[in-house]
Formats: sequence, structure tokens, C-alpha cells
Amino acid sequence: MTKLFNASRPNVCGYTLAALFIMFMMGTGRDATAQRLMGSSIPTSVVKAVVKYFGKEGAEQATEFLAKSASKEVIERVATMAAREGGEEAVEQVAKLTGKHGPEVLMALDNSATVLPVIKALDEIPASQVRAALGKLAAGESGKALSTAVTRYGAKALETELKHPGAGLVLLKHFGDDGAELASKMTNDQAIVIARHADEIAALPAAQRTGVLSLIRNDTEKVVAFAGRFIEANPGKSLFTVATTTIILAEPERILGGDEVVFDADGNPIVVSKAGIVGRSIESTGKAAEHISNNFVQPLFYAALAFAGTFAALWIVLKLWHTHKREKQLTEQAMLKNLPSEDQAS
Repeated sequence: MTKLFNASRPNVCGYTLAALFIMFMMGTGRDATAQRLMGSSIPTSVVKAVVKYFGKEGAEQATEFLAKSASKEVIERVATMAAREGGEEAVEQVAKLTGKHGPEVLMALDNSATVLPVIKALDEIPASQVRAALGKLAAGESGKALSTAVTRYGAKALETELKHPGAGLVLLKHFGDDGAELASKMTNDQAIVIARHADEIAALPAAQRTGVLSLIRNDTEKVVAFAGRFIEANPGKSLFTVATTTIILAEPERILGGDEVVFDADGNPIVVSKAGIVGRSIESTGKAAEHISNNFVQPLFYAALAFAGTFAALWIVLKLWHTHKREKQLTEQAMLKNLPSEDQAS
């Protein structure tokens, strides 16, 4: 009996699926549109896609999914939305995607305001990233925000958020295409730092906002390092206010080179002078010159001075020796002249 039951198990599952499918098709629609869809082949393709995804070995899982009222409602809503946006072709796209990636497609699309832009974006990203993208799109309010970004920015919204979870969507929300560009060039840590200041930057006047984004784009590492120093030195203070940004944009080389922005007693931002890029170059040149002077020029100078001193001393000694010798000779000659001759002596 057990063997008979096991042998007929696939058939039982198949009959169960067929029965559930008939029940699904005969379920009462919420409106006339849903009823028309339920009476056509449009929802059938989606249901078949679910069964196809689970396959024979997952027939019970498919049965369980299709038996839930919530699942039927999701399929109805997604099929209705797809039909409204792109007719039967759009519903077939939903079915194709569902057959490939499973019911999570339906959950993600049900969490979206539109179907076609999301399907298009999912087709454009690498296949290895689709499942992760579906998980994010299906994730409650954050998924709705992401799908809204996808509707506006396409696949780059998914790519940005997948690369920098949480921070990517913030950058895209506040800076649009500029945010997507910045995110593509940043490390995850850098994206998190900039995302923390996204509200401040977005609130700046247009010219300052453009200037700050350009500064971030051209020298991300130094801007992030400066932001870290600022927060550490000024806890609770906003970095990108109009006043502070004016100073940053006026002297970016000094500030990114090491100068710090602090606040005076009245709360006005001021720059604490330290060696900036130019200053550090001059300082480095001075240190190099000092090093060369201490280690090369001065020893050579002292060696030359010692050589010159020794040479001068030897020259003086020789000069004195020659002078002494000459004087001695002159003295001897004078003495010889003063001696009486032999004739005079006799």
C-alpha cells in the first residue's frame, strides 16, 4: 500500500495542483478587470510559471504557495497591473521572470508602483545579482523607495543599492545621476560617510551643492578624511552649512591638505592654519634643503675649511721657513763681509 501511494504521489500532487488551479481560476475577483483576467489565459501563464519554478520535486511547495489567499491576491494584483501597463505581453514577461526566479518576483513587483520599469531593470543587471535585487525590492518600505528610484533611474538604481546597501539609495535619492556616478567610484566606507552628509549637501544652494559634489568627485579620499576629522573635532556640528561650505570651497587645497575648520566663540567657522598642500610643499622643500645642508653641504664645507686651514698653515710654515733660511743666509753673508781679509790680518 505504501509503495502504491509512493508511486502515485506525483499524480496526487499533479491532481492537487490542477484542483487548486481550478479553484484559483474560479475564485471571485475583486473587480471586473480581475474577473476578466481570471477568465483568460493571462493569469494562467503566471500560475504555470510558479509550478514550473518549483518543478516536480517541489510540487508540494507550489501547492502550498498557490493555496494561500495572500498568494492568489498577489498574483491577481501583479497580473492586473502588468496587463494595464503592457497588456498580455507584459504579463508574459512577469510569467517568464517568475518561472526563472520564483515567486519572489511576484512579491517584488507587488511592492512596486509599476511593473515594466522594474522588469526592464532586472533584465539589465547581471543574472547573479537578480536574486539579491528581488530581495531588496520586496523588502517593505525600503523596497518601495527602491522601486521608485528604479522607475526614475533604471538599472543604475539597483546597481547602486546593491554595491552600497542603504548608502547607495541615499546618494541616488539626494543627488540623482550624480549620486549614481559618485557611488560607482566609491568604496563602501566612503559611500557611508558621504551618505551621512547627504541631507546637508542637498540643502545647499545650487552653486555650492555643485561645488561640493565636484570636490567629492575629484578627490573623494581627502574629502572623506576631512569629514572624519571635522566630526571628531566638532561633535554635534553640521559640516556642510552655507558658512562652512563657503570656506571649504574658497580654500580647498588648504583644508584638504590638513587645515581644520573650527568655530569661534560666536559660532562662526574659521580655519586653523596648518600646512596645506602648498605649505607642505614648501615645508618639505625646506626640510629637504635642511637635510642636504646638514648631511652633505655642511660636512663638505667643514672639510673644505679644514683643508684650506691646513693648507694655509703649511703655506705659512713654509713661508716662514724660507724667510728664516733667507735671513740666515743674509746674516752669514754680512758676517763674512765684515770679517778682515788675510792681508789685513797679517
